[in-house]
Amino acid sequence: MSTLNTNSTRARVLLTMAALLASCGAAGDAPDCAAGAAQDYAVAAAPDYAASAAQDDATGAAAAALHAAHADPAKAAEKVDTAETAEAAMRQLLAQRYPSTTFGAIARTPVPGLWEVWMGSNVAYMTDEGRHFIFGHLYDMQTQTDLTAASKNATLRQDQPDRPRLAFQELPLADAIKTVRGSGARQLAVFSDPHCPYCRQLEQELAKLDNVTIYTFLFPLASLHPQATAVAQAIWCQADRAVAWRDFNQTGKPPKSAKPAKSLSSIACSTPIARNVALAERSGISGTPYILFANGGSAAGAMSAAELEARLARP
Repeated sequence: MSTLNTNSTRARVLLTMAALLASCGAAGDAPDCAAGAAQDYAVAAAPDYAASAAQDDATGAAAAALHAAHADPAKAAEKVDTAETAEAAMRQLLAQRYPSTTFGAIARTPVPGLWEVWMGSNVAYMTDEGRHFIFGHLYDMQTQTDLTAASKNATLRQDQPDRPRLAFQELPLADAIKTVRGSGARQLAVFSDPHCPYCRQLEQELAKLDNVTIYTFLFPLASLHPQATAVAQAIWCQADRAVAWRDFNQTGKPPKSAKPAKSLSSIACSTPIARNVALAERSGISGTPYILFANGGSAAGAMSAAELEARLARP
């Protein structure tokens, strides 16, 4: 078939779509009406018209009809139902992709195709297909607003009465990496995932503290970070775990023994990783970092050095 004939056929299809859209109007089934009719016309009027092109044109007709339907004020109420349906569908998608992760609030952001997703005390931004996650802050440069900070403050203010309490004194400290600075008089413990960006941020602040003992419980969130368990085990199996943990956080390069393997049983030592994960789950800890202070209290999420100092100074 020549290009001229193809273009001529396509032109007839596109012209007919205008009439189809007019006949479908802004009815509730306008998208289905336009798309179905356009495809039927393309096939009937030109059997040699490429099926893929017909499909593309039909999809365009559907989108135009959908836009027309939403332009109708009578459709405003339907948008609420659509938003609720979209959130329910996104929750189902997340449950299928990441069955081991507990997701909290889920909401669309002002950025098309981007969702705000909460995992315990951590927030991330996720694309529609649920594959790509962005960890960090979302800014509206026009209004000079930190959208993440506003959302985080509102979310973290909500009480979580059902979360079981875990006291520092109950921790199995032998299952943690011990780091001592100065006198080591002040103590705190951190549940940390090697691949958690907020944990890396917290480590930078912890490095500014002196006269402190830090117990790091390696707590990989495998559903979010598939290689985190291998990295955690490799760090634990180093001769000096504290140095290995420090070096990893400074360079981002795991020990050589953290290369992906078909079976984690190839790691050459016994580790407490499974016990740490079980302890966190029993205690209602679903996100990282999670901090426990020896002088009482806990905190979810990264903190600044000044905030840590204030918590450690409490009687």
